[in-house]
Amino acid sequence: MFGFEGTEINDQLRRYILEWRIGGVILFDRNIRDPAQLEDLCRGLAELRRRAASGPLLIAVDQEGGTVARVRRSATVFPGNFALGFSGTADDAFLQGRITGEELAGSGINMNLAPVLDLYHPGGSYSLGLRSLGSDPERVGRLGAGLIGGLQASGVIATAKHFPGKGAARRDSHRVLPVIESPPATLKGRDLLPFRRAVEAGVRAVMTSHAAYPGLDGGKIRPGTLSPGLMTGLLREELGFTGVLISDDLGMGAIGGYCPIGEAVRSGLAAGVDIALVCHSPEERERAYGELKRLAGEGEPWKSRFRESGERIAALKAGLETGRKISPAGGSGEELASRIARRAVTCSFPRGERPALEKRFLLVCFRPERTVEVESSGEGEGMESYFRRAGFEPETAAVSLDPGPEEIARVRERLAAHRSVLVTSYDAYRFPGQRELIAEVLRTCPEARLAVVRDPRDIRLFPEAGRLLVTRGHGPYSLRALADLLAGRGGGGRS
Repeated sequence: MFGFEGTEINDQLRRYILEWRIGGVILFDRNIRDPAQLEDLCRGLAELRRRAASGPLLIAVDQEGGTVARVRRSATVFPGNFALGFSGTADDAFLQGRITGEELAGSGINMNLAPVLDLYHPGGSYSLGLRSLGSDPERVGRLGAGLIGGLQASGVIATAKHFPGKGAARRDSHRVLPVIESPPATLKGRDLLPFRRAVEAGVRAVMTSHAAYPGLDGGKIRPGTLSPGLMTGLLREELGFTGVLISDDLGMGAIGGYCPIGEAVRSGLAAGVDIALVCHSPEERERAYGELKRLAGEGEPWKSRFRESGERIAALKAGLETGRKISPAGGSGEELASRIARRAVTCSFPRGERPALEKRFLLVCFRPERTVEVESSGEGEGMESYFRRAGFEPETAAVSLDPGPEEIARVRERLAAHRSVLVTSYDAYRFPGQRELIAEVLRTCPEARLAVVRDPRDIRLFPEAGRLLVTRGHGPYSLRALADLLAGRGGGGRS
């Protein structure tokens, strides 16, 4: 399964599908312009595949919701896993999965590389954060199973990721190889449990983790993707998974810093991987395909491994053609997304004090940037627009994520002119300048409200915040829910 450049069928894609006969493609922001273009692209890809081989082309996307959602204009961008994990039920999860699947299928996409089943760890890598359903393995497993059931009921393949769980990783595998030192009993009793529930729920695909797990891998420091003990021994033999195993992107730093991509393809296949995923580099796609072609000509034992994976992939694709579809989901995506977002917002205020803001207030916020590689670029409105629609007249002081002394001084000068102040944190634990500015606002204006709109680990950084709101999401539905709560209507409960 390869990524590609552009928004239309080009010579590169024709070569991949007609000559190389790749079995799948993955779509990113760079491939999606608008709903009509996306449908045309998927239709063209499917037609090209029919000219090359029997069985459909896997057309995959990361549509997790929240910060990772590639299809944003023809699908509901739900508040994200963290909001769902905090406020949702298994029924909510099933309905979200079902609506997401129907919307993706309507565009021609037949595989979702979701849900994320990695557990939330307060000290974990910033590349996970809001993508996690939470820290309770049983709850994550239950909601994950709901998402899987809904997606697959709509005819779209669900993919549980990242096996065997990388929530405890302190470094981002897009850049380096994380080493998870947790003991085997902890990993099996905690991080592995959601994947066990996914297998029990009949998930049809699982994606590997590139983190290293020496406690589960005989003390070896190597990417989990390349470990036979994890990918075959643990996943297939111990958990009983019989579906398709797809690697995480083999172009990531955790792999590139460990071995060349040709070796990764070979080791991954030997470990039990069925689909090698190469997302971004045309040169690495060439090398990955070249290695697969070379192995195919070597005879046994590679011939048997190719046949084994081929049979699993054929069964997966046959399921696409004959899968049972149920009647359309009841209720709209917007209705469900709004309900999840509203229930996910909590607030903590002095007894008897309402969270409502004055009509005119100073909004101190941080300009969002794509600081995590996996996140979607998105097309978001300014935060102040949600408050204006809720009836406020905010004056906005928008600064960079890690403001310097001059930006902090300019905000400080504006504080004296406002009785009512709202400051929002945006992963402040990563940015010292942001922590300094928020502390300055709370020190200067003790009655200021602090809204944590990204990773909740920011909460512990500001014990002096007497008026605290937590959204557990940064998308439109979450910001709208925050504005409505501060306007005195709707919203969530007290923390």
